[in-house]
Amino acid sequence: MAVLALTAGMADAQQESERPAVQDETATDDAMVSLLDGRRLHLKCAGAGEPTVILDAGLGLDSSIWARVQPRLAEITRTCAYDRAGYGRSDPGPLPRDYARRTSDLLELLDATAETGPFVLVAHSAAEVSARLAVVRRREVIAGLVLVDPGADLETLAGIGPVWATAHEAGQSAALKCIRATAAGEMRPGNAIYVECGSPPTDGPLGSREMAAAVLSENEPDPTGMGEVKTAAGSLGDVPVIVLTAANKFGANEGAAPAETIPLRRAWSEAGARIAASSTRGEQRMVQDASHVIQFEEPQAVIDAVRDVLEMTRSGTARAGPTS
Repeated sequence: MAVLALTAGMADAQQESERPAVQDETATDDAMVSLLDGRRLHLKCAGAGEPTVILDAGLGLDSSIWARVQPRLAEITRTCAYDRAGYGRSDPGPLPRDYARRTSDLLELLDATAETGPFVLVAHSAAEVSARLAVVRRREVIAGLVLVDPGADLETLAGIGPVWATAHEAGQSAALKCIRATAAGEMRPGNAIYVECGSPPTDGPLGSREMAAAVLSENEPDPTGMGEVKTAAGSLGDVPVIVLTAANKFGANEGAAPAETIPLRRAWSEAGARIAASSTRGEQRMVQDASHVIQFEEPQAVIDAVRDVLEMTRSGTARAGPTS
């Protein structure tokens, strides 16, 4: 899942750094939260109310990707976006940045912050693994989950769509070349690699050596972490979970052959459905006009899902929500 997100994530990060900022009229509180080893993670919060919502972006995306979601969620409850180690303003963390370390950082952040728990976690793409592991390790800290477009692993998808897989591998290779150049300090004007990678803003996500190193490490396979998080029915107990699945994936623009699109989308949807079924109060919602970064493409779907999970945590009962 991490590998699948890489190209889209870094491309969206670059586009986000180039477009005008979304106007946020909600006052925000910025905090650098200290962990047990002295490292600090950046947390940006707005709004008031309980439970507090924590936003965790996918691979290659920092907290700015929630700009279309956080201000509106802050009208409903206290909402905080954070940057994982090495991302945004957060300090780098020890390598490898595997799921064990990411989950540990997340739980330490929740323990150390002045924000009030238990928390509703909103996790995009591969970040959903750490969110589910947080429930497994510390159920009392987590009130509910919204998982934004988790899905099938690359091996499964490649077996279904070999034409798509070839195009995807080429895109991943190009993205990794640019990220490695950034991590090595080569991504700057005057270098050929800088032009080859689209001349990204040097003060944007693709200009940070620390973030590039974190992305490279997070992109490495982590079978131990994946093995720890279970998708068996009911494995997360009764924690409220809504899984948002992007329906507009694997088209010709992503290199898929026409005959591959439907089976690839089915496999992705089925993977999301299994994750939803890991809670006895789990639900999957298809988001028809989104390809992966739902919080930017169809932010209302995320807002509605968070609102419904908040109501479930407050009432203790599930409320059926419309499919987007």
